[in-house]
Amino acid sequence: MKATALGFFKKTAATRSLTDHSQRHKPTIPPDVIFRAMPSWWMVLFAYMLALVFCDLNHRFFVWFPPYLQEVFKNLRGLPMTWADLGLYWGERGLKTIAIAAAVYHNLWQVGTRYELTTRNIKVENWFPLRRVTAVPYGSVRKAGYQQNLLGLIFNYGHIEIDTGSPNGPLFLLNCPSPRKFLGLLQPKVEAVVQPSLSPHRRSGDP
Repeated sequence: MKATALGFFKKTAATRSLTDHSQRHKPTIPPDVIFRAMPSWWMVLFAYMLALVFCDLNHRFFVWFPPYLQEVFKNLRGLPMTWADLGLYWGERGLKTIAIAAAVYHNLWQVGTRYELTTRNIKVENWFPLRRVTAVPYGSVRKAGYQQNLLGLIFNYGHIEIDTGSPNGPLFLLNCPSPRKFLGLLQPKVEAVVQPSLSPHRRSGDP
């Protein structure tokens, strides 16, 4: 019985220490943040899939195209055939590199972007390619909406557009997950700021 009890207490202490350790290293959200998300991972997956499809089509094209290019070089005077071979070699690899680099760039942008709704404003943080933080107070929001294509409807993400009346144009939250939830949380925050500011004007217009 003593061994069983000791084993039980040891197991409980170990479990408690693991729980404390996981809670200690768990990322915490500040209390003033209502909503926090990063752009959808689905778009990153689609970017890599498109890059792979493009690389496959690119390879098929360069398998089919060289005989025609060589015939063109045969009819041109003063241009060696080695130029055609070099052009084909670096052309195929260059296009593949651009396609993969575009997918990696989108992935880095997605990892380095955060969308937040706080108790005071809308915040968009970017770490790639440059560090940039955009904060829009709720009082500056004139209207907001979102767009979803078929994939966005299936995987629950979309592009949110927030009109602030700024000469720089509206604020866009690209590939934001749960756009309807985001706007549902945003609307009462904007109304709480805008409606009190309109109340004196209403009183002045009352008979």
